[in-house]
Amino acid sequence: MKPPKKCIFCGAQGNISKEHFWPEWLAPHIAQAAKSRRISGLLASEGKQPQQLRSFSERDGSVLTKKFRVVCKNCNNGWMSQMESAVKPTLIALINRSKLALSSKDTQILALWVSVKTIVGEYATENTALTILDDRRLVSTDNTIPEYFRIFVGYHSLQAQAGYQRHSTTLSTNALGPNPPLPNSITRNIQATCFLVEPLVFYVVAARIQGFNINALNPSYQMIQLWPQTLANLDLNALTPISANDVATIASRLTTLIASQQVQYGGPLPNQNLN
Repeated sequence: MKPPKKCIFCGAQGNISKEHFWPEWLAPHIAQAAKSRRISGLLASEGKQPQQLRSFSERDGSVLTKKFRVVCKNCNNGWMSQMESAVKPTLIALINRSKLALSSKDTQILALWVSVKTIVGEYATENTALTILDDRRLVSTDNTIPEYFRIFVGYHSLQAQAGYQRHSTTLSTNALGPNPPLPNSITRNIQATCFLVEPLVFYVVAARIQGFNINALNPSYQMIQLWPQTLANLDLNALTPISANDVATIASRLTTLIASQQVQYGGPLPNQNLN
């Protein structure tokens, strides 16, 4: 018998709840097809010449109902609920385009919300996570976003109003393996996450690799860096919506990086487990 799951944020064992990736309060603000289908997929690679693992499932129901069992009820109903309440006005205003200028405070709470969603998504599939426990605890206790996260936001022109894609692997610039070595229970040191919330597209890159320039994964399209903050106020008014092809290019930047000459080592395949 497997031991009870531990909360990915506080580490408490058991009492795990079902956490919506897209909050229920977003549903009225996101258009849904009359008959929705939810498609889940896992694509993973191993090594410089990657062995491919592909697994897909399709079922009835909107992607907005997607839930992950990785967070305890205390966290879900406590600090996470408070965070959702804090980000709700800003996120809805950006969706409706009634507010396109973000203050430093707006930017910080939005970046925190994106970070939490990114980490929850990491732990939805076994053996593909990157963020270590100490950093996850700092997110929950001090609202501290991991220093190796880079978060971008923009608008898109896709027909889809909700979608999610994440690619994680283990890379090194030498053949000896990852540097620094991977800590216990962590199997990845680099990832790129892209998800849609109505007209918004969020892109998050993270890398814990010595001597690696994380800017190599930055988007080259109409997106603004949310985190780390570089400006006191952000203006999204001048952003041109990103096309479907451009969103696909952004989401696949890590795949392109793997093929570059500087990469000498690739990590192992995860378990084939679609949640």
